Amino acid sequence: MIRILNFTKKRSLKNKTFFFCRHQKISYLLITDKITGRITKTFESRDGFNFQTSRLNNLAVKIYPKIKAQKENFLNERYLNLLVPGSEYLDSHNLKIENAFSTDEGLLVFFHYQKNNQIEIGVVAFTKGNNPQLLWRHNEPVFLMGPFPPKRKVVFIDLLKNKDRYLAYWLIDDEIWVVNYPEYRISQQIKIRKCYQLQKPKENPLIKPQADNDWEAFNTFNPAAIYESGKVHIFYRAQGFDYVSSIGYATSKDGLNIEERLNQPVFVPTQPFESTKKPGQLSTAYTSGGCGGCEDPRLTRVEDRIYMTYVAFDGVTEPRIALTSIAVKDFLNRNWLWKKPILISPPGVVDKSACILPEKINGQYVVFHRIFPDILIDFVNSLDFSNGQYLKGQYRIKPRSPMWWDSRKIGAGAPPLKTREGWLLIYQAVDDKEGYRYKVGAMLLDLDNPTKVLYRSRKPIIEPDQWYDNDGFKAGVVYPCGAVIISDTLFVYYGGADSYVCVATANLEQFLSQLKTTGNAKLESTTINQMTNDNQ
Repeated sequence: MIRILNFTKKRSLKNKTFFFCRHQKISYLLITDKITGRITKTFESRDGFNFQTSRLNNLAVKIYPKIKAQKENFLNERYLNLLVPGSEYLDSHNLKIENAFSTDEGLLVFFHYQKNNQIEIGVVAFTKGNNPQLLWRHNEPVFLMGPFPPKRKVVFIDLLKNKDRYLAYWLIDDEIWVVNYPEYRISQQIKIRKCYQLQKPKENPLIKPQADNDWEAFNTFNPAAIYESGKVHIFYRAQGFDYVSSIGYATSKDGLNIEERLNQPVFVPTQPFESTKKPGQLSTAYTSGGCGGCEDPRLTRVEDRIYMTYVAFDGVTEPRIALTSIAVKDFLNRNWLWKKPILISPPGVVDKSACILPEKINGQYVVFHRIFPDILIDFVNSLDFSNGQYLKGQYRIKPRSPMWWDSRKIGAGAPPLKTREGWLLIYQAVDDKEGYRYKVGAMLLDLDNPTKVLYRSRKPIIEPDQWYDNDGFKAGVVYPCGAVIISDTLFVYYGGADSYVCVATANLEQFLSQLKTTGNAKLESTTINQMTNDNQ
């Protein structure tokens, strides 16, 4: 960040307006009188940084202030609502389009979002023409400015492209500064995103709806997974055409090919809090992709028992977290002797995405769950919850700021896996700027204090980019509920489009190295270069 112009306090800025434009390889700064509109001062620069006073003789540059408003109106009318489609949480009044540039790939639209004295700059690529379509958007800010002191005046002026540089000009108090947006964050967008993503094998989808079984004829999705006795045991949410959810079972030796799949569910709704009400009583406020039942299971082995958390929904009241368990011996012998399920989240609150850490921390069990929009973490002395004992949400991990890919809501996906680098938590997220598309990320949590996030993926590790992620009951959804480690490979099991059971894989060591190397939320700092031009 370089200061290019400084105004003394004797000179008031109240009646001045600033414009930057580029013409015939020269960048111009025009200062106009707000009342008369007359250009009172002109500066020019070939590199966009070092400006010198000059005489303005070019007509195209002289009329730029008059066409600037037309340009801004055009960009706002065409692109503003495409940047934040359907978002109730991203305030479009705090979002400003800076400029747009034509490239071989499409049209790059730069914009910034200002909140809490901090400014985050983003970029989106659209197709060219009268009906622009989204090509890609950055999953994190291109640049971060601030935080600034509350009373400091920070005003955007313009964004120019000078050769391969994107130079943004800002008025900060009585000075004009230029910011060089890191070009590599823009040109390498697709490449950088791909290196983060897990591989989706050709075997996908692993499990599809089966018409011969009424209970799973409609959808099979959101699979829990646990690795025991040399097999991956997959517990998946299944729906018939009555939209009631139960849980099916399948196994795989290699994590990719299903070797066995039972024709009957292994867990069905039995309690009033998960049994559907009479027809006509269904509440559309909490349908959650179904009319009731047992939804989105997660499995964790703790000592000699396997605990299953799931979302219990009766079709009317708020979905809540239910807990049951089974002895490991019965589990492996397929004696489905489940303990009577109980509710562990309070009434009147939508609470989902619960899972249990496989080890105690300081003698206590650790439970992750989600109340919009955060991941919550509780420490409890026992998993035998007494009547009326509920999770409280003692700690929380929050979504990131509005410019990130995980800005609207996040939830724990698979129960955390223990690695030497920390607890690996796979989580799902929704972005403010892309409606209800789900993506998947990863965090490393401290082994001794799992409320502490050590690293967090800068970009999604799984996105809805395959047909089975989009061609189904709910397009654009990838929702993880299970993960296992087999030898040196990480397997993340997820529901695709609320219709299929899928998996994505990665070499564990490479994945952890990538997460540690780049997995943080820090951007280039707003460094100040004292190259100045004190002309007034």
